[in-house]
Amino acid sequence: MRGGRAALASAAIACVCAHAAPAAADDATCIAASERAITLRKQGALKDTLQQLALCAAEACPGEVKAECTRRIEDVRAAQPTLILSAKDGAGNDLLDVRVTMDGAPLLASLDGRPLALDPGAHAFRFEAAGQKPVDKTLVLREGEKDRRESVVVGEPPPTPPPLPVVPPPPASSWSPVRTVALVTGGVGVVGLGVGALFGAFAISAKNREQGDCPSAGCSNYTQAKADYDTASKDATGSTIGFIAGGVLVGAGAVLWLVAPTAPPDTTRGSLDPHGTLRVGLAPATHGQGLSVVGAW
Repeated sequence: MRGGRAALASAAIACVCAHAAPAAADDATCIAASERAITLRKQGALKDTLQQLALCAAEACPGEVKAECTRRIEDVRAAQPTLILSAKDGAGNDLLDVRVTMDGAPLLASLDGRPLALDPGAHAFRFEAAGQKPVDKTLVLREGEKDRRESVVVGEPPPTPPPLPVVPPPPASSWSPVRTVALVTGGVGVVGLGVGALFGAFAISAKNREQGDCPSAGCSNYTQAKADYDTASKDATGSTIGFIAGGVLVGAGAVLWLVAPTAPPDTTRGSLDPHGTLRVGLAPATHGQGLSVVGAW
């Protein structure tokens, strides 16, 4: 009996020891993972830190260790920066089939627009698309920086059309409104001279008829001679007015032609008059007989 009891006791002790050894080993693993997580966190390796914290936050770990690692997981996740990468072609269209490496290691097989949780610090990215030259870009990620957006252009932009030839502006015309007025004024003056000459011819004809009616020997037809005399006087007056007006207008036109600018007037400094025109006309003289030229500039 005593021998049987001793055997049972030995077996029970062996079973207890067998179960106690793995428990001690699990505790050591949890504590070691927690300590490695502290070291990696100081180095800025946040992704590896989270892996170690996941080990020490497992259900098999001691309660205090598990609670501490669980709390630190939230702190590390808050500090871990996230990055959203995108790429466009030369025409500005989004590209999806772009392979991305970070620090020489594969990162993405294609771009899907989702944020990437990465370690803080400087990283060298390379973007590669089929048939296009790779694009390299260095980014510095900062702790706590969330959803940072970075885009690159992969491929050459489409060729731009050649610029249109520059057509020089036409040379400025030497004609001006003043010269137009000068020509009109001179033309009216020439017409006035013609009218004066015509009335002069009429006056000479009437004078000749009047002399034929009343020669020096005696006046055979006094009434007709009187009518011819009056007609000659009126025609002579009209001729005089025509010659005077025509001469004045021709002279005014010549003066305007000579003083006219060789280029259109600068409208930024005003014009010849508030309406941008020059006006020339005739008006009776205020004293005595004759005509005068009236202008507005």
